[in-house]
Amino acid sequence: MILAGPTLSATSATADNGTGFEFSSGVSAYDQAYQKARRVIAADVQDGKFLAGQNWQQVWTRDTSYSVELACALLHPDVSKTTLLGLSQPVDGIGDCWYQDKCGHFAGWPNLTDAIVGASGTWALYVVTGDRELLRPLFDRTVRSLQRAERDAFDAKLGLFRGCSSFMESNSGYPKDYAMKGERVGKTCALSTCLLYYRGYLVAVSAGQALGEDVRGFRDKAAQLKKAINTHFWQPDKGYYAYFIDDVGAINPRMEGLGEAFAILTGVADAKKSNLILKNTPTTPWGFPCLWPQFEEWRDYKRDFAHYYHNGMIWPFVQGYWAWAATAQKNVPVFARELDALVKLSEKNDTFMELYRPEDGKPDGSPRQLWSASGFLSMVYHGLFGMEFTEQGVTFAPVVPERFEQLVLNQVKYRGAQLRIVVKGHGTKIRHFQIDGKSAKPFVPATLTGSHEIVITMR
Repeated sequence: MILAGPTLSATSATADNGTGFEFSSGVSAYDQAYQKARRVIAADVQDGKFLAGQNWQQVWTRDTSYSVELACALLHPDVSKTTLLGLSQPVDGIGDCWYQDKCGHFAGWPNLTDAIVGASGTWALYVVTGDRELLRPLFDRTVRSLQRAERDAFDAKLGLFRGCSSFMESNSGYPKDYAMKGERVGKTCALSTCLLYYRGYLVAVSAGQALGEDVRGFRDKAAQLKKAINTHFWQPDKGYYAYFIDDVGAINPRMEGLGEAFAILTGVADAKKSNLILKNTPTTPWGFPCLWPQFEEWRDYKRDFAHYYHNGMIWPFVQGYWAWAATAQKNVPVFARELDALVKLSEKNDTFMELYRPEDGKPDGSPRQLWSASGFLSMVYHGLFGMEFTEQGVTFAPVVPERFEQLVLNQVKYRGAQLRIVVKGHGTKIRHFQIDGKSAKPFVPATLTGSHEIVITMR
């Protein structure tokens, strides 16, 4: 089974933003899913840090970072900060780096190399909060982690980073001949992990600029990596990227859900490729899978849990990123399909599960899964309300399916302001944007303070 990093004892839950962020859509199923997600996240705050879920009483770098980026930076900024800054480890010859999660099937570094995810999670927290105390540890830790990966995991011939796919670190995420062979998996290059390194370089650029550092080298390396990803992973005959490049240089042509979403969200895929990905990437009736098609050798549910754990299962946090990618391209049908699918999955019990089975939506894995709940909340914050955070403020570009007439998000705590946000109508085009009754651009500056009402009327 999967192993993890630092373990915390289970004590009473606490949260820095336990109130506010009240959501109303006029459709009870969506409102109930939202309230359930808020309860799940609150229950996963233990000793001021995030646990991964009911069955995972540990702090994880990737679970935390993805959850912070999806929703928790806005909901629980203090818990996010405490958790992220604690996820470090000393590395001989390098210094303090992001902590690398481990697993029972493939062990840890250098077979698993996605620790750089801490960079994107912490940058997401910074742009939401503006907390400059994050910048120096963020920059230093990210630079050292990049140095570590360039030393231990960079394939100079391909221009890509080696290592297991981010989060799919079990036998069931790879062909059977990779089972329990961490060293062999460590010789592959996975789409999602390479994209995390691209994001790591971009974070080094942005955080470094904010600190007055020379970042030209990071910008150049990001450009080189972007080119290599498009050269080696893009499949023009399929219209989406490949899952991984194996240890002899051949591509595995399956799609990798998280990687496809990242390619769109990072801009590694241009507008043409992004639209092709959203059109052509295979999915299931119950939601977007983590990989597809499934490996036939890992489809036996009667065996141990890890036998099918990552084999085309539906992971709600992956759905969250996929839905976010759809909203970035203003693709209402894809976004609406994923939103509806996750609401239906959430109705199967009183929690958000770790994963769901693709053929029938059966809940599986751990209850009260942090990043699953965060994935749904991302659909609300980044999708329905179209919030995109930058150092300067928040831009709004809602993507609203026809079923909604009015959406309300109340008591939104953003830096020094408290906002009531109302979206009227549906579609992707804004007709009117008003702050306190006055017309404005669809943007709230980071300097805004006090209580304000935002009304967005869609065409």
